[in-house]
Amino acid sequence: MGAVPDHEIAALRALSGYDQMLEIDRLCRTYGTDEASIRTAMAAVASTPDPVTSPAYAASTNEAGWDTSHKSVPGIDASTPSAAPTMVDKSQFRFEYDPTREAAQRREQVSQAILCPACGVALGIPDVRPIKVTCPSCLMETTFTH
Repeated sequence: MGAVPDHEIAALRALSGYDQMLEIDRLCRTYGTDEASIRTAMAAVASTPDPVTSPAYAASTNEAGWDTSHKSVPGIDASTPSAAPTMVDKSQFRFEYDPTREAAQRREQVSQAILCPACGVALGIPDVRPIKVTCPSCLMETTFTH
């Protein structure tokens, strides 16, 4: 069984009712875990203190509330979400749906397969970090730094 990342649990806690039930089902299939484990993780996150109200957070933010504890990277917009990718074995996916020459050149650059943090679709990316990825399925833009 795989551990569900904290950002997935936080997003799950923001949902309720049927939407939450559907998301729990997706997480169970994606991470090979059961509903009880996910609900336990949700309860554990609910009992931990909010990092935004902690003194350490206040020390790392400026008066506008922007996080100043990290270095900025040229060409990467700091307002886009940043996450550690959920890596998957790229050999189990076929990224050859576009037969054009340009697509073949892009496929040569693909060295990793990750799951979109929003919808769980597999994405082929190079191992360059930081990298800004827009999911073609849900159009969510994420910057991966790890």
